[in-house]
Amino acid sequence: MSYQELIAKALHGRTVNRAAKEMGVSQSSMDRYARGQSLPDYATAFLLAKEAGMDVREVFLTLAQEDAKRKGLEIFSEGFKKLLSLVKPRRDWVPAW
Repeated sequence: MSYQELIAKALHGRTVNRAAKEMGVSQSSMDRYARGQSLPDYATAFLLAKEAGMDVREVFLTLAQEDAKRKGLEIFSEGFKKLLSLVKPRRDWVPAW
């Protein structure tokens, strides 16, 4: 999943302003995330994961990949990405958060 797909999924078709209000995030910050001008902090990434109905680990992986891309780094080889795609989180574990 790309960063833009994550943001679109978290917005659920809502306007940036409405989503920001409902999530308790400033409108200007949410606008910067939606435009791809900045990446969210950890707490906001957690909120985005909840809004998108995604596993937090997948969201953090997406953000790490986006951050690395912006810095011109290759942190995950294609083989490693394929390996990660095969890993299914165990739903019977109790999350620590």
